[in-house]
Amino acid sequence: MDRHFTKKKITAALFILVLFALAIQNIRLSFQPIKETLQSSDFHFSALKGTINKLDSTINDHFYEKYAFIEGYGYLQSLMDKNEESNFEVVKDAQGKLQFTYFATGPNPTGDLARRVNALKEVLPSGTKLTYVMTPDKYVRGYSSLPKGIPYNYNNETADQFLAQLKQDRIDTLDLREGLLESGIPPEQLFFNTDHHWHIRTAFWGFEQLVKHMDEMYKKPLDPEHFYTDISNYNVITYKDAFIGSLGRKTGKYYAGADDFDLIYPKFRTNYSFYFKTGELTTNLSGRFEDALLTSYPLNYKGDEYGLNGDKYFTYLYGNQGLVHITNKDRPNGLKVMFVKDSLAVPMISFLSTVCSDIYLIDPRYYKDDVMKFAEQTKLDHVFVSISPQDLVSEFFPYGGK
Repeated sequence: MDRHFTKKKITAALFILVLFALAIQNIRLSFQPIKETLQSSDFHFSALKGTINKLDSTINDHFYEKYAFIEGYGYLQSLMDKNEESNFEVVKDAQGKLQFTYFATGPNPTGDLARRVNALKEVLPSGTKLTYVMTPDKYVRGYSSLPKGIPYNYNNETADQFLAQLKQDRIDTLDLREGLLESGIPPEQLFFNTDHHWHIRTAFWGFEQLVKHMDEMYKKPLDPEHFYTDISNYNVITYKDAFIGSLGRKTGKYYAGADDFDLIYPKFRTNYSFYFKTGELTTNLSGRFEDALLTSYPLNYKGDEYGLNGDKYFTYLYGNQGLVHITNKDRPNGLKVMFVKDSLAVPMISFLSTVCSDIYLIDPRYYKDDVMKFAEQTKLDHVFVSISPQDLVSEFFPYGGK
């Protein structure tokens, strides 16, 4: 009996020793980042929740061997055939794709969001058209399904309700959820398994549909010869098992694997200038499509495969920037358009630049000036709002408020 208790005491002592060692290592790694976070934080009571969230994020980001723990946990979840992680924040659907979800009983209210889009339309000069482009949700109706007990977020029903409200206000809409399963792309290849974004090939299909839609609105078609919307006129390079997306970074690759990533860019001659500004950071580039609008850094990144530096989706337009201005120097008399968008639209807009003169992009999360004033004062032919079903929340519509 004494020997039995001695073993338990030794085990307990070793466990406590490991905990202390991890704690000391984490304090050593996190001390300076925590100090910097506190120095940059607002300590007003109203901002307390935000400060706590920033501290929580800082500590999580600097946890010792964070991804080894995530990998180990994900591997165990996989062995147990579990379909959820992080208290249902990330779930695996019946087709094996990771999805963000939450418990809901019906669609979210969208009346105020529709009113804000209508307010944006009202300030546009006469002759400037406005279209809402609804990009697809990762839960593809007619293909996706969830295992028993996994919550459904009603993103598609929220999008249905929102589009119906826009149509009541006579706002032009393009719903890219329609026809998705008839696109010719196998349904399992429409979206990444480990990321919430669509595949680049699916974004190219979205570009094709957008050009068709605009050709119906203008007397002069954007692509009358169907040259720019023909993917055979583009290089397609596939990087095998190269991408672990935003959901995969939460579960580890042993839970859901890694994705292939297709880089698509024109074979034909192109000539661009590209400008972006986010906060105090500004950049000017010029050259061919692949020189000005793409960055190869995420494709060549050899460091932490889970870090944002290796996020392949950010290859297009350097990811999400506050304000972007693309000028196609080969189309000086083409359409001048503006997008208020989230990340899903980025590669689709990259391809649209081949048939336009100027494209302005505003990401509502990082653009701190007045969106409506920018749209009103910039000479534009067309304004697009493209916020995907999962982002139909007020954060992405910071204009037209009461």
